[in-house]
Amino acid sequence: MFFIGKGIDNIDIMSGRYKRALDAGANAASAYRAYYSEEMLYDQGTGFGIGLENSNNVSIEREEAVKWFYRLFFRNIGAMDIDKQNEIKRYIPMKAIILFDRLMIADADDNWSTYDPSGEKEYIVQYRGKEYKFTLSDQVYDIENSLWVKAEDIGLDTKERKALVSEYIISELNSFLDNRANKESGSRYKIVFSIDDAADRKLSGINGVNFFILCEGVPISSLNPFKQEKFFAYSVGGSEVKKK
Repeated sequence: MFFIGKGIDNIDIMSGRYKRALDAGANAASAYRAYYSEEMLYDQGTGFGIGLENSNNVSIEREEAVKWFYRLFFRNIGAMDIDKQNEIKRYIPMKAIILFDRLMIADADDNWSTYDPSGEKEYIVQYRGKEYKFTLSDQVYDIENSLWVKAEDIGLDTKERKALVSEYIISELNSFLDNRANKESGSRYKIVFSIDDAADRKLSGINGVNFFILCEGVPISSLNPFKQEKFFAYSVGGSEVKKK
């Protein structure tokens, strides 16, 4: 029984290590170094864009963000060898940047166009038979009339608007993971964020710009001498960009 259970024990240990390293990497990725300038982040007012006619996204250098993520992630798990880093990267199938008005997702090869040829998607959601471009605030773009309005102008309260945007993002993340290239684990994922912060206190909601990662972890071989098994130490990490 000692040999059979050893691999499972190691999963808990590695999941904890991955979690700490993922959070450290995500925190570095969302730091000001990933943005065009720290001053720009300060000047955003709300931190995520301001004004209906000037609904600017926080400008991000996504390649720089991913570089900083890896730098801290590998340092925290003690993987400084390039070959080892490349092996581990195969088991990080998703790095997502949840922005003010669009979503970017990179695959295990840090390729953004796998998600969409343009490398990103805006939050285009149908509501009452019309398409709108939603944001993480109450600003909504009426595509048909080429006009910025507020969510309340189209009959949405804060809770309903947040639910629509969150459900869209959750669906996109899960769809990307279901269609990932490396399915060695054979697992399907279900990423869940809180739709209603008041009701789901144990879950984090999408309340701002985030850097989010899922890691399967390099498979751990079982020490069971009678059966060849591999276990995966799944873990997620993330960090939200806060207003200064």
